[in-house]
Amino acid sequence: MTTANLLDIRQLAKSFGTNQVLKSVDLSVSKGEVVTIIGPSGSGKTTLLRCVNFLEVYDGGSIKIDGKEVGYRDGPDRRKRGEIDLARIRAETGMVFQSFNLFPHLTASENVMLGLRRVRRKSLKEARGIARHWLERVGLAHKADSLPSELSGGQQQRVGIARAVAMEPKILLLDEITSALDPELVNEVLDVVKQLAVEGMTMLMVTHEIAFARDASHRIVFMADGLVSAEGTPQELMKSIEHNERLKTFLSRFSSTSHLH
Repeated sequence: MTTANLLDIRQLAKSFGTNQVLKSVDLSVSKGEVVTIIGPSGSGKTTLLRCVNFLEVYDGGSIKIDGKEVGYRDGPDRRKRGEIDLARIRAETGMVFQSFNLFPHLTASENVMLGLRRVRRKSLKEARGIARHWLERVGLAHKADSLPSELSGGQQQRVGIARAVAMEPKILLLDEITSALDPELVNEVLDVVKQLAVEGMTMLMVTHEIAFARDASHRIVFMADGLVSAEGTPQELMKSIEHNERLKTFLSRFSSTSHLH
C-alpha cells in the first residue's frame, strides 16, 4: 500500500507525565519535498521528529512512512513493533542530531560504515566505498581516518549527515543541526543540506535559522503549544503573519532575518 505522501502524520499526541507536548498534530511530507518546522522552545518540534523515528513512543494518532505505520503493528490492539522490525523501518528515516552523536572511538569513515555493515548488511569493501563517496560529497574525504575528537564541530556534523544519507533513507530528519555549532561553522553544514535539497532528498527539518528555512524549504510549518499554528510556502506564511499573533511575536525576535519574503 502506498500513499501520495511519503510521510503522513495524523492526530499525533504525546505526553510526558501530565505535560502534553503534542496535541493532535497533522503533517505530511511528499517525496522530494523539504519541510521545515520552526517555533519557540517547548512547542514540540524535536519531540515530533523523534516520534517519526520512534525514538519517542507516541501515545495517540498515526505516523506512516510510505503507507506503513512506524511504531505499531497494523491491527486494533496497537502492539508495538519488535526491535528487528523497528530497526528496518528506522533505517528508512535518516536522523541527524544537534549533538553530532558520533562514536568517539571510530574514525569518520567507520562512523559512516557502521549502519551500512550492521543494518544494510553491506560487505566491508562496499561499505568503505559508500563511506568514501559520501565523505567526499560533504567535503571531508581528507578526514576519513580522523577520530571525532580531531574534527571541528562543523566537520563532525557533516560526518553525521554523510552517515545518515549513506543509508539511502526515504526521508532525512534534521534536528537543530547547527545549534551546537560556532557561528562561523554554520554555513558549511547548511550548504551541504541545501545541496541535498537541490538533488531531491526528502527532508523534515527543525531549525532556528529562519533565512535558511526560507531559502531551502518548499513549506514551513510553525508550531506553538504542541500544535501546528500555521503552515505554507515561505510566501504564504509571511502573508499569514498579520492574522497569527504567535507567529508575529516569534519572527519579530529575528529582526532582519525574520522576513520570509
